[in-house]
Amino acid sequence: MKNTIPLIIAVVLGLVAVFAVSRMIRPKDADREDQYTFVVSAAKEITPRDGAIKESWLMKRRVEMSSMPSKAIPWTQVNRIVGQSTIRAIARGDYILASDVAGLEIRLSDALADGEWAVPVTFSDPALVKFLQPGDEIAILGTSVMQQTVQQQDMSEKPETVDMRATSVIFPCVRILDIGKGDGIRREDDISGGSIILALTPQQSATLIAAQRTMELYPALRRTGDTRALKRRDVGIVTDGTFEALRDNLESVVLPDAAPGQ
Repeated sequence: MKNTIPLIIAVVLGLVAVFAVSRMIRPKDADREDQYTFVVSAAKEITPRDGAIKESWLMKRRVEMSSMPSKAIPWTQVNRIVGQSTIRAIARGDYILASDVAGLEIRLSDALADGEWAVPVTFSDPALVKFLQPGDEIAILGTSVMQQTVQQQDMSEKPETVDMRATSVIFPCVRILDIGKGDGIRREDDISGGSIILALTPQQSATLIAAQRTMELYPALRRTGDTRALKRRDVGIVTDGTFEALRDNLESVVLPDAAPGQ
């Protein structure tokens, strides 16, 4: 028995050592190569006055796929911009976006991930749209009208049907694919109607198209990469009862006849 205990301890220590070494040599999930890609960036400052872009002016830039700008040009497509010219000055090391290159064909499909569809949406209130940019993440809320049956005080009378408005989250987090005319250039007339293009799954696409026919839709800007409130039930639903509850246990405010100090 005395000889067995040291043997067990040795085996346990050996397993611990193997586990520790495997953790050290195993790459972290964040460093897995399949989570990264290469895009085109500027090897030098490039301005519209420089004329045709030369291949030597371009370099690879390794970027995490989740944070890659929507109009970044994959390194595999670098030949598309050689010989073209830029429409703005690009600093050394900056991404070269498809919208930065004159005459470059813009394809929304290049910005879509596998399994995503591009769907337009028009909001009832476009005020926030002018502050949005491609790549931003937003939540979409919808207000709908529900019919509710209310029983009259006189039980002999027929119940009354009334309209009740309710607001809830349709999509907690979706990515903006593009805004305006698809070239990435913001214009004053781009925000008319509050239309933007979203990247959605097929099920979300069908839901959004149907929601636009029956609901008033409103955007809410999220912080990019925020992992909170990603479920619809986290926000709940706002109805007339919500505002009735706000008035509970509150005393009425009486306004004075005269202004303060008089």
